[in-house]
Amino acid sequence: MMMRFKIRSQSLLQSYLPARLTARLLLPLCLATACTGTTPPHNDVTLLAPRPFGYVIGDTIRHRLIIDTHNGVQLQRNSLPKLGPINYWLDLTDLTVNAQPRNGGFHYEIDLLYQVFYAPLEVKMLSIPSFNLPLAQGSNTATQTVPAWHFTVSPLRELAVRKDNGGDYMRPDTPAPFLDNTVLLQGLLLSTLTVLASAAYLAYLYGYVPGFPKRSLFKQTGKKLVKLTDAQIGEALSLFHQALNTLNGTPVFQAGLTEFYRQHPPYRLAEEPLATFFQMSNQHFFADGIANPIGALHALRQLCNLCLAIERGQR
Repeated sequence: MMMRFKIRSQSLLQSYLPARLTARLLLPLCLATACTGTTPPHNDVTLLAPRPFGYVIGDTIRHRLIIDTHNGVQLQRNSLPKLGPINYWLDLTDLTVNAQPRNGGFHYEIDLLYQVFYAPLEVKMLSIPSFNLPLAQGSNTATQTVPAWHFTVSPLRELAVRKDNGGDYMRPDTPAPFLDNTVLLQGLLLSTLTVLASAAYLAYLYGYVPGFPKRSLFKQTGKKLVKLTDAQIGEALSLFHQALNTLNGTPVFQAGLTEFYRQHPPYRLAEEPLATFFQMSNQHFFADGIANPIGALHALRQLCNLCLAIERGQR
């Protein structure tokens, strides 16, 4: 929770409120050489600071100054605190200034980052020193004091080392609790089972499982058909006959297709192209002088691919 300081004129008005200390200052710009009798412009300065306790050596403290000026009053940036050591235990490590014109004046936001290098033996109160804000209106200048900010630092360890029950006083931090990975393990187990089931099914389809019928019969035939040309249609027909005979266990003839379909029902999907195949075979081997139709080898390759899909259960 941030605590806000506000300052009015050059006297600090402090009021302690729950979780916030507020003091407001309105800065009059003193015009040393002006004697017109007009009221000098007022400027609002607000200091935002973090908690004033619980710091140890090496901690950083960030302050923000918010300044709203009027009637053309400007902040003199060259006179702001310089980066580097402020004293032997405090450094100013960063300072940024953002300015925006607003209502005839300027809205400034000054961020200051301090780092503490004090190593106390017990809880000790320290103060970030006050500094002046230089302001100017034309040739006239004035300053506003930002008050010191008090905070406490604590030792990293007690001065007297205790050993209770023979144990060391300096101990490591409590180990972080383990996250519940039950859901992840269940997901991993399910994924593993899915992969194994898929691999087993593919092995079955490709005929790699001992004791199950080989399912690479038409795959091997298809590889051989790809290497043949139209002039080798006789060899291609013989290769497909061998595949059908191996699948059926006995030679398959055109007249025995009905029995073949009864023993191998999935192949009814290829009933029409199988009938065409047997017609081409009879024409090639038993009808002298009659040439096979154009594209016979291509049709045979398509039939082999269809039988391969049926063999693997894909049709």
